[in-house]
Amino acid sequence: MKPRVSFQGLVFGGCTLVIIVSLTLACLVFKGALQERTLHQSQEALRQELSLVKDVVKERWSPGQSLEETEQLAEYLGRRLKKMVTLIGVDGRVLGQSQTTMEEIKHTENQSMYREVVQAVTRGHGFSLRLGPESGVDVMYAAGLLGSPKDPRLIIRLAQPLRGPEETAAMINVATLGILLVGLLLSLGVAFLVGRHISQPIKDLVEQVSRLESENLSWRLTGYPAHEVRELDQALDRMADRLLFEFQTVTKAKDRLEAILKAMMEGVLVTDRSGRILMANWSLRNLLGLHVDPLGYTPSEILRNADLLEAIDQAQTSTSYLTREIRTLGLTPRSLEVHVVGLWEGGFPSGVVAVFHDITERKRIDEVRRDFVANVSHELRTPLTAIQGATETLLEGALEKPEVASKFVGTIHRHVIRIRNLVDDLLDLARIESGEALPQMEDINVVELTEDVHFTIAELAASRKVELLNDLSEAPASFMGDRDQLIEALLNLMENAVKYNQPGGTVTLKVYSEPKRVVMAVSDTGVGIAPEHLPRLFERFYRVDKNRSRELGGTGLGLTIVKHIVQAHGGRVEVRSTPGRGSTFRIILPA
Repeated sequence: MKPRVSFQGLVFGGCTLVIIVSLTLACLVFKGALQERTLHQSQEALRQELSLVKDVVKERWSPGQSLEETEQLAEYLGRRLKKMVTLIGVDGRVLGQSQTTMEEIKHTENQSMYREVVQAVTRGHGFSLRLGPESGVDVMYAAGLLGSPKDPRLIIRLAQPLRGPEETAAMINVATLGILLVGLLLSLGVAFLVGRHISQPIKDLVEQVSRLESENLSWRLTGYPAHEVRELDQALDRMADRLLFEFQTVTKAKDRLEAILKAMMEGVLVTDRSGRILMANWSLRNLLGLHVDPLGYTPSEILRNADLLEAIDQAQTSTSYLTREIRTLGLTPRSLEVHVVGLWEGGFPSGVVAVFHDITERKRIDEVRRDFVANVSHELRTPLTAIQGATETLLEGALEKPEVASKFVGTIHRHVIRIRNLVDDLLDLARIESGEALPQMEDINVVELTEDVHFTIAELAASRKVELLNDLSEAPASFMGDRDQLIEALLNLMENAVKYNQPGGTVTLKVYSEPKRVVMAVSDTGVGIAPEHLPRLFERFYRVDKNRSRELGGTGLGLTIVKHIVQAHGGRVEVRSTPGRGSTFRIILPA
């Protein structure tokens, strides 16, 4: 059997482990910082002493002195400073060293490879820390250059054994260990009291839950902790045995109903016999734009349609099936078809069910179809009437007069071209909207693209005395897109810019890069567009100046085709215009 561990014991053990680890890490960090501080202080002390020694050597030593005189000077300095003083030539030979005989100096190795000597020769001073050759303890060496790196004369080195800092560190270790033990004992006492304080309420809770066992208030658990909570878990499991079947049944029914309501595209509203909303799915909240939970409210508090409220009132006392069509308000108005029927239980009304169908798209398509048929009929009526009049005139005898016949044939030809252009634009628009003309993405050279557009529109621009300009100063070398479709879009914009320009005006095609997108802008110096026309500019058959547009041969579909081509590329088209000063159309594509 697994040994029982009390909750208080777990708290006590955890606190103990945390305290030991924390204090140990603090001691290690403190010791390292102390050693670093000690080395720094030793280095600073040697630096100051070295400065004083350099002044003394500068006065008492000259390059011409003998080895004995240099040795005597080193002995004198070593006795005064109580440190090993070494005088080294610039070639690395030891010329004098305290605590060393002349014979030993002659056999001392060359010092030019030691770190502090190398640093002194190159930088004027140097330091190093290494084991002493005889003492076996760490020795701090400090070397200074008499003269300058460009004119070295003598290297002076001081050596300081670091026995003192090591002894200090040992004392600190002993003191820190004492602090660790005292802190540990105090912390263990606090941890013991805290653990007992936490475990006692749990024991009381076990007793209370055991008394409530017959009330079925909890759930089943499969694992039991090895402390006082074991009894609580077992009591809760015994209660869960009795509730499991009921909970599963209710949960399954609730989940099934929620899944059905969430999956429905239609909005569902259910009221109780008092007329308050009993259920409303997410689709209904989205359709009506509700920002609060409608449960508990009456329909009149959340709906603002008198016909619908009247139908709900009628359904509460009627068995008939009622249908209403309403339109919502707000930022995104919707057209809804609502079916309302009353609920009856035991021959008495118990509420109402209303199902909301979103018919916004269907209404929009019907309206677009009606507008489309009307616009196409209107656009075809004028050229067909002109053709009919010309043919009737020719049949009545104008064929016998060549000069008159030529005029009427020209009229017929002109209007046939207009009808053909209209049909071509309608076919292009139908292909783009249906998805048959998906963009065939390729790498498009910007220079070649603009040259093709200018070449195509050049004759029209020359006939109207309009100058064509290119601005590719900020253009990328290439970008991805459907070359043919983008040329068609640009030609529509360029053609409009030329037709609605003034003689002597200019049309500029500018291509440039912005962060994560490519922009193609067509700017003109023409008549401009009034602000009230801008929101509808890209609608089918919409014209700012209908008479002038027909005179110039426009079908009213060019800008609509531009918009659909750009949207098929994942971009958008913008327009800015000032009446009398010209317009700028921008095609913005993702880079």
